[in-house]
Amino acid sequence: MKMPKLKDLRIDEEGTRKIRAAMAKVKKVKITVNIDEETIFKLKKRSEETGIPYQNLLNRLLKEILNRSDSKHTYEYRLSRLEKEISQLRKKKPA
Repeated sequence: MKMPKLKDLRIDEEGTRKIRAAMAKVKKVKITVNIDEETIFKLKKRSEETGIPYQNLLNRLLKEILNRSDSKHTYEYRLSRLEKEISQLRKKKPA
């Protein structure tokens, strides 16, 4: 992908204000967590690549994983789907 020239970039001040206002409304809690060196290294590397501070990136990743598990991908849903598929396969199995 071709990188845009700095002189061609425009600052969206209105959009930036809206994002900052939304971020200010979100309550955050400070915690201490132990993360292995390899994981934090990868997280900080991805942070540099994306330009997102690593703590914000970690928060996004955790949210994404938790939201995914809250949706149709819960264990109960997956188990019931597997049981249904097994039942259908047994019906189709030639005698």
